[in-house]
Amino acid sequence: MDGLYGLALTSSVLVALTLAFYGLHRRLLRQKQAHIRSNIRQLALLRALIAGLQRHRGLSNGVLCGDAGMSQELAVTRQTLDQQIRAAGELGGSNRDAWNSLIDHWSRLREGRGGDATNNLAQHHLIIRNSIFLMEDVASEVDLSEGRASLGYLPCIWREVVQAAEWAGQARALGTGIAAAGKSSAEQRVRLRFLYQKIEQLAGTAFATLQPQRELFRLAQRQRVIEDFLLCIEQELLGQEQPTIAAKTYFQRATQAIDELLALVDTALLQLQPQR
Repeated sequence: MDGLYGLALTSSVLVALTLAFYGLHRRLLRQKQAHIRSNIRQLALLRALIAGLQRHRGLSNGVLCGDAGMSQELAVTRQTLDQQIRAAGELGGSNRDAWNSLIDHWSRLREGRGGDATNNLAQHHLIIRNSIFLMEDVASEVDLSEGRASLGYLPCIWREVVQAAEWAGQARALGTGIAAAGKSSAEQRVRLRFLYQKIEQLAGTAFATLQPQRELFRLAQRQRVIEDFLLCIEQELLGQEQPTIAAKTYFQRATQAIDELLALVDTALLQLQPQR
């Protein structure tokens, strides 16, 4: 009788332990999935924020270099960034300090405390660089792919693609200023040549990495736009000391290229949405 009681007790303990472990597993799984969803939301916001800051950089440099016609578009871009920064202020999680730093930097930058065109560019470069670092941190904090081999390209998205978009953004800002001024220095052309090479190199690496998913990412179209932008830099800005291309025209050409690169990020983010 005692043996039967002991066996029943042991069975009850085992059942209780199994249920406890199962409950713990389910809770940890829910926490992990919540963590993944939170990080995906942060990445989507960072993608929008980086694009807005890049646009603000290019427009503000055009205005500071003499094209007042960009002022209205600059004001609209600033308003959009204000909305995104407010959304960032509501985020929680382990990256709160980095987000607070970006929010504080934007509060100073939006007031036009950049001063001259050179410092304005430097401050924009800094806040965008820190935004990209935060994006890389958020992307690597947890396995967003949840083990799916089909998402093995994700590191390329957060590194090569985003960096290519940033070099293109710097080329847009610098080139817009050159076009607005109607002249360029030897130093500016050296810098623009460097940016040209970085875009060509990183975009090329990204397109090669994403080639197995070329239909999903519409690579042929995007590659054409990047090549057209590089040709525009070569012909309109690097080929002459006194460019004749309008600042707004160049800005739009560059924007098309940046948008195509950031569309790769959008596609990746879409693939990360819950499959159920």
